[in-house]
Amino acid sequence: MQEPFVLFCAGEDSGDVLGEAFVQSIVQRGMLPVGTGGSRMQNAGLVPIAEFNELPVSGFLDVLPRTAKLQKVCRKLKDLLCSEECKAFIAIDYPGFNMKLCQVAKKMGKPVLYVAPPQIWAWKPGRAQKLDGVNLAVLFQFEKEAYAQKGVNADVLLHPFLLHENLYHTLPYSEQLDSNEKTLLLFPGSRLSQAKRNMDLFLRVSEAWLKMPSPQAATSKKVKLIVPRESLIPSLESYIQKIGEAERQQFSVQVSPEDSEERRMLFGAASMALATPGTVTLELALSGAPLVVATKPDLLTYALGKLLVKTRTFAMPNILMKKMLIPEFIGRRTKKMVPQILAAMHNQDIAKSRQLAVSLTERLGKGFVPDCFVDKLFNG
Repeated sequence: MQEPFVLFCAGEDSGDVLGEAFVQSIVQRGMLPVGTGGSRMQNAGLVPIAEFNELPVSGFLDVLPRTAKLQKVCRKLKDLLCSEECKAFIAIDYPGFNMKLCQVAKKMGKPVLYVAPPQIWAWKPGRAQKLDGVNLAVLFQFEKEAYAQKGVNADVLLHPFLLHENLYHTLPYSEQLDSNEKTLLLFPGSRLSQAKRNMDLFLRVSEAWLKMPSPQAATSKKVKLIVPRESLIPSLESYIQKIGEAERQQFSVQVSPEDSEERRMLFGAASMALATPGTVTLELALSGAPLVVATKPDLLTYALGKLLVKTRTFAMPNILMKKMLIPEFIGRRTKKMVPQILAAMHNQDIAKSRQLAVSLTERLGKGFVPDCFVDKLFNG
């Protein structure tokens, strides 16, 4: 790299969503963004230095077989970070890489911005001190307070799902109530290994949901499997081929829209959503979609999580509201979980889902836009 650039590191689809606006901000300043990021960041102008599909991982057991490839990418990022042409570093989530890269950047005296830094309120609070002196952009006020308790300053980033105006004017509530078609959205996970672990559970629930009698005789039902990247489709479609032919005809697979307004329209029109814990649960809740959260973690992650994770809930809407408003099912016994998930779906209420969307927006509606953080990164 022979011209000045700003290095980016995002390794998850949620980080790609967050990073898009920051790449745009760098480009608008006439600077070159280089690093790792997905289609959103690349379409905004990021020059990629690695294949993004290789980076998303879920759980300890998923990392092990890909260690060599991941280490190679990390070394390449370190080399770019150490070059004279690198003028700043913007880290986005992905702590396995970014905590190490932040330390390198700090030693070299280069300005650093960490977007969505480690969730010290959930586990490993000692990581806060390692980020002292780094510009931190957290997504929630309680994260800012958690870092402040450790003597580290952080500012709240306005959630990208709330950057658009007219949040509620676009929600298709009237169509949802009047439609004769009921749609179940499935979000089995953004990492391939995670999605594969969840597919058996999610398909069992979907088949049972399709067979349940509808309140209206004319109502038709559909299931949409939503994936973050097109590369995931072939692997997950193979699972759908295993279910009954009649149910298979009611399934479709769709890549999640990149535009947040389009995602809000898709999510808000759903009759029900089943999703793994993660960023998508907050977007679904902000869209007013009735939601149930479920996942089957790998065995090692499940065991360590029970020992180390401090939170009683895992879905971000529940964490933000400090109560279990969205049912959560996290475990390894998928057959036992199916009737529990179906019962929870039956008890979900559209009106309460709308009210949760309003309450969450009130909590998340304050924060700085990405340009403010980029200005601070270069101007102090």
